[in-house]
Amino acid sequence: MESQVKSSVMDAIGNTPVVRLARLFPGADVVAKLEYMNPGGSIKDRMVRHMLKSLPAGTARVVESSSGNTGAALAMASAVLGLRCDVTVPESTSAEKMKRIRAYGAEVHPCAPDDGSDPAGGYHAVAERLAQEGGAHYLDQYQSILNREAHYLDTGPELWRQMAGEIDVFVCGIGSGGTISGIGRYLKEQQPGLVVIGVEPSNSAYREAVTATPAAGPFASIVEGVGKRIPSRSFDPDVVDDVVQVADDVALAWCRRLAREEGILAGGSSGCVAAGIAVLLPRLAGKRIATVFPDSGVYYLSKYF
Repeated sequence: MESQVKSSVMDAIGNTPVVRLARLFPGADVVAKLEYMNPGGSIKDRMVRHMLKSLPAGTARVVESSSGNTGAALAMASAVLGLRCDVTVPESTSAEKMKRIRAYGAEVHPCAPDDGSDPAGGYHAVAERLAQEGGAHYLDQYQSILNREAHYLDTGPELWRQMAGEIDVFVCGIGSGGTISGIGRYLKEQQPGLVVIGVEPSNSAYREAVTATPAAGPFASIVEGVGKRIPSRSFDPDVVDDVVQVADDVALAWCRRLAREEGILAGGSSGCVAAGIAVLLPRLAGKRIATVFPDSGVYYLSKYF
């Protein structure tokens, strides 16, 4: 009998389940990959694991800017690898996420809102300074091609195997842009004609990057993990065929429906995606739709529920 024991939690990342959303979308074929079942609690475990493979020799300290999940994944990995870890987050990040990062022994640095009003005090700028001043390695998920490469090499192939190659449409929230870019490119290479559609909050920047439809106003959202004022360099617009936008209140309503009707306690970005799928269904009748739910609602209980 082969042992099933992993050498650490890092080896337990992946092989998350795929479930049908039959109660929310009766009569449709919609499935979701539950990425919150990774050991660090989100899809970002995969990206961090891949990015750390390129960590320079002798690195003792790592820094990352994050809306929370990448920071937690990096803090978890740092605990395993014996690294010092600093994570910068917008001050609006949920209390549960900040406590989760600290629980692994990392330092959390709440920063100015990510609205452009204080660029020097924002979480990206502060992370850059911490890395430069402390001689640390800055992962920089929003700029690194390793972000989307992780999902091209790992998440995409895993989803394709689990679906036995039966996917017509891949719908995905867009935050850093790495997940949709990596998974989407892999799936399109396996099945020409497959459609990739992004979902984001109202007035986020990605719809314009893909469709040239300008935002109706400034971007602001309480849904963490999706949407940007400016597209991330990790995002590949050539992979995405369309982007739909969802109002915050609608996204959170669907987040609660996931819990109460499917028994899936997922985060706001998952609610945003579910709401986007509901909008898309009339034009995708008869298609098999796959998505990923990036994280758990446990990290937003004080904010969304």
